Amino acid sequence: PVTHPDHVHIQGALDAMKKIATLINERKRKMESIEKLAYWQTTVEDWQGPDLLEDSSELIYAGEMNKVNSAGWSQERNFFLFDHQLVYCKKDLLKKNGYSYKGRIDLDDCEIMDLEDGKDTQYNVTVKNAWKIHEVSREKWYLLVARSSAEKEKWMKAFTNERKRVKEDQENNFVPLYWKRMVLNKIKTSQEKQRSGGQMNYQKEFVRGIPSHATLPRSYSKKVQKKKGWFGFGNKKTK
Repeated sequence: PVTHPDHVHIQGALDAMKKIATLINERKRKMESIEKLAYWQTTVEDWQGPDLLEDSSELIYAGEMNKVNSAGWSQERNFFLFDHQLVYCKKDLLKKNGYSYKGRIDLDDCEIMDLEDGKDTQYNVTVKNAWKIHEVSREKWYLLVARSSAEKEKWMKAFTNERKRVKEDQENNFVPLYWKRMVLNKIKTSQEKQRSGGQMNYQKEFVRGIPSHATLPRSYSKKVQKKKGWFGFGNKKTK
């Protein structure tokens, strides 16, 4: 009973046990996630820079968006939101469900700025459902455009969720770096064998494997009729 002199101590012990159980389950979930991330990286062509597992341990969200470059050209890209970084790729038209690496954004060193619909003076284009990301140390800007206001809202929530998960991971050290490197070495050792079959199908399965708390935009797996005019150009540059 609440009036028992040991109630506070017993309740405290129960709360501590629940917290430990939650931490164990979360660590197990992330351990399973990092092997998927390591293998996914091997299926992406032309990967550059640090391995994904050097900074990240889970896929939080993914979807197609338009990236507007400094010349004002709209480029359709597939974005993958991991903890600490946002990776963007181009679909490989010669390989079904295949991607080629195009770049990444360091989310630990950036500012995300919402934009109202209309003309953006920095890029001199008219946009809708857009926002900017400023990578501070590199002094680099990104203008991203979602396909709908609903998708934009989901991305905004996903970015907030990413920061929350980074904080939780820093506080609890769910996945030690040595474990990530061990998994990465294991995957790289068998990389050639894995590339010999089933690589492209894995891309689709990887995206489907996003946990329930990070549901994919429905339009990701559907063909969407492309609309023209928001960027002031009728064409798209693919380089």
